[in-house]
Amino acid sequence: MELNVFDRSQKTSALRADGMLPAVVYDKKSNRSIYLERKAFDKVFRAVSTHGVITLKFENGDSLETLVKAVAMDKRKRIPEHADFVIVSDEPVEVVVPIHTKGIARGVKEQGGVLDIVLHTLTIKCSPKNIPQELVVDISDVGLGQPVHASDVVLPEGVKLVSDSKATVLTIHQPRGAENVAAVVAGTEPEVITKGKKEAE
Repeated sequence: MELNVFDRSQKTSALRADGMLPAVVYDKKSNRSIYLERKAFDKVFRAVSTHGVITLKFENGDSLETLVKAVAMDKRKRIPEHADFVIVSDEPVEVVVPIHTKGIARGVKEQGGVLDIVLHTLTIKCSPKNIPQELVVDISDVGLGQPVHASDVVLPEGVKLVSDSKATVLTIHQPRGAENVAAVVAGTEPEVITKGKKEAE
């Protein structure tokens, strides 16, 4: 994804009034004040969030590969009012990537279970150029009571898991109340404790 940006010398209030977004782009050695069209930023940021590489293109032909580090929001207007871009290199970085499921779980389709998604993201480490937009988990063969852990998620080549490998990503459990129904059917209805005085014999 690419964004056209411009070096900034104007006051930020004037830029915002013209529909522009003040920003900074930096690394360990440099810090550059810039601005860009807010609508263009909105479109790109919605697509890649903080885990996709964005190429900033300047008028003089310079270009920088970056990640969005932070976005300050106007709470009243609900629009971005400032953005921080960090310049990336080939060094691996840690990023949080969303998890999405594919298919219908066997435990839901055939066994009447309920899908319970515990984690919606995982933290991974890889080269900025290899950051996946999402991690897809095929749940077609997941049965009732069968959890999927972080270590079960298939990662692209060159991507390492940072999150706890034992963390539960999702599981299929019985619907609420199904345990009691099953017990009654099996003739092992739970004992009901009745409060109050015992009747005299």
